[in-house]
Amino acid sequence: MDAHERIIKTLEFEEPDRVPTLAQYFDYPFTKKVVDKMSIDDKPLNPLSKHAMYDAALYMGFDSIWYHYDRIRTHSHKKPEVPEEILKEYNIDSYNEWGHYYKGEWYQDGVLKTPELLKEWITYIKTWEPAGEIHFKSFKKIWENYLQKGLVTIPTGGSVAFATWSMIGINRFAYMIRKHFNLVKDLAKALGRITKELQNCLFEKGIDMVFICDDWALKGSTIFNPKHWNEIITPVYRELANNAHKHDAKLLIHSDGDVTETIPFLINSGVDAIEPLEYESGMRLKPLKQKYGSKICLIGNISATYVLTYGSLETTIEATKQALQDAAESGGFILGAGSDILSTCKYENIKAMVETVKKFGTYPIRNLIMLYEQEKTRKA
Repeated sequence: MDAHERIIKTLEFEEPDRVPTLAQYFDYPFTKKVVDKMSIDDKPLNPLSKHAMYDAALYMGFDSIWYHYDRIRTHSHKKPEVPEEILKEYNIDSYNEWGHYYKGEWYQDGVLKTPELLKEWITYIKTWEPAGEIHFKSFKKIWENYLQKGLVTIPTGGSVAFATWSMIGINRFAYMIRKHFNLVKDLAKALGRITKELQNCLFEKGIDMVFICDDWALKGSTIFNPKHWNEIITPVYRELANNAHKHDAKLLIHSDGDVTETIPFLINSGVDAIEPLEYESGMRLKPLKQKYGSKICLIGNISATYVLTYGSLETTIEATKQALQDAAESGGFILGAGSDILSTCKYENIKAMVETVKKFGTYPIRNLIMLYEQEKTRKA
């Protein structure tokens, strides 16, 4: 069974030959660790290129990885001007077409601090269009090339929940929800529209799964009040999920943090999978599988800091076996780290994680569970 079929079967709650694996993204220093291990024949021509990460993921044995793909043409429409007094009040030096202020590589704030700016930006977003056809033809070639090699490069693009709060800024978001709820809801709808159009361009090229990287949670809670999240985001996700399914495609959603309170809403919207179930934020596979495992595919969860960075080989293997035991039975589980593959992650631990899945993650998974329990009993 190839990687693509393995993932599709898993997303449909069927048991493939084994549990699939996914990597979000390799931090460049980790990619370099992998490239340094490759033979001359395996090494990418340009170790600094984006494609070096995909070649590294192949070398490590992953089934799938994100492909960040968010080319939206906005340059033909001038973004709205933000009044100088607002920029000064919030110490904002610059802002991009998403209304974001970045300092270096890191997001700092959003500029939509007033209802007037919200209205202007909603109108502006409604003018956004997907990039030209050539970009999607180009990605189709990349998709097919890596599929033949055994890696599914799942495109990520668009934003709904993340952009809704981040364009406003966390320091002003609760106020806007309280005072201008319908405007915030309209912002999410506008973002959903361009996300849908971007995804349609991919679906029309035969791409049958897409990710939205859409962070809406912190370590211990959601950024939204869950009730408001459901009222604002669920209708947009439902439209996106229905649209994906109409194209025989799957919609996968990413959010770091503790997303527990919003999982029922994701299920209600028809989303196919939630990722990465960040271990450090308290997400635990066993109760999630017991409660939601037949309704939404679970992806990720192996701790990138505790286990994959500081853990031993034995700890990594044990955590991977435990994840398989807790979530793999009856399909609906794709194993991966609970975040990006960090620069601090040990090469040996990532390799052990993937190899443990290939060794112990074969179906029927109950055989593994029985062996695992017997092994634990002997050790006790």
